[in-house]
Amino acid sequence: MAEEVTTKTRIERIRKLASKNSQMHEFYEAASIAQSLIHDTVGGGHPLMRALDEAIKSSDWFKILGACNSVLALYDEGALPSPSLRIAHEIEGSVLDIAQIQVQLAETTKDATVKQMGLAIAAFLAGATLEDALRRLCDTNEVAYDPQRSTVAKLQGVLYQPAKNIEVISQSENKQITAWGDTRNKADHGRFSEITQTEVVTMVIGVRAFIDKHLP
Repeated sequence: MAEEVTTKTRIERIRKLASKNSQMHEFYEAASIAQSLIHDTVGGGHPLMRALDEAIKSSDWFKILGACNSVLALYDEGALPSPSLRIAHEIEGSVLDIAQIQVQLAETTKDATVKQMGLAIAAFLAGATLEDALRRLCDTNEVAYDPQRSTVAKLQGVLYQPAKNIEVISQSENKQITAWGDTRNKADHGRFSEITQTEVVTMVIGVRAFIDKHLP
């Protein structure tokens, strides 16, 4: 994704500029880039933004170096999220909220047809959210996949390849995703009568937990 590339480029520039052997103008450039990165990821209200600003105003190369290294440390620890990934996470959460509402409506209705339709909608929404999350997981971990064939099954297949030492997801998660994919397929193909409330509830809760774990 373009924003991830831009972030990495800025990080590498900061690494190059913020070293003990750098000139003062290079420290200033590193700090300015670091400020732009903080603004675009965790926001201008983050404590590091203030630390960078104070370091620049003090013209103290030691403080600037420390602040820049703190930004690098946050990035290396995965604490500087991409804005697009953060927004995607929020959208996925909203879609799962809608799916949860459909499950709750299905629980309260006495009309069998309405009940199965509500469960099918919830399964479809949870499945679509899972598919999007798996694509993001591939992008985040730089795992290649075919954008034209990015079904749940295809995506989990590239994320879990023990023979190639690729295990972005665990064996148990892989099996669970297969089960979720089966539930989603029932909804996609109109096999509403085969969908149970238990499997949909488990799917909605499970997909949310999976996303929160891998793509917080």
